[in-house]
Amino acid sequence: MSESDKVIERELAVVNGLGLHARVAARIAETIKQFDCTVILYKDGLEAEGDSVLSILTLDAPAGSRLLARAKGDQAEEVLSALEALFSERFGEE
Repeated sequence: MSESDKVIERELAVVNGLGLHARVAARIAETIKQFDCTVILYKDGLEAEGDSVLSILTLDAPAGSRLLARAKGDQAEEVLSALEALFSERFGEE
């Protein structure tokens, strides 16, 4: 299995007070677009394309939510590390 075929998953906790609103969704999508991979976010049976702000917003993820991020591609590990940092830093909001 090549690096581009490998799928990696991480759980991400929404810890900022306002949850995943439009500005946060835009930061997530912008982060993902910097990497050579695809990311799908999952919550409660719903899935969202990580590079789409509108798709992310459909997850309806308030503070305290947990998402599963699944990345596939040459930079899957790197994008998930970047997302973990973004989520843990509360998207720079607090």
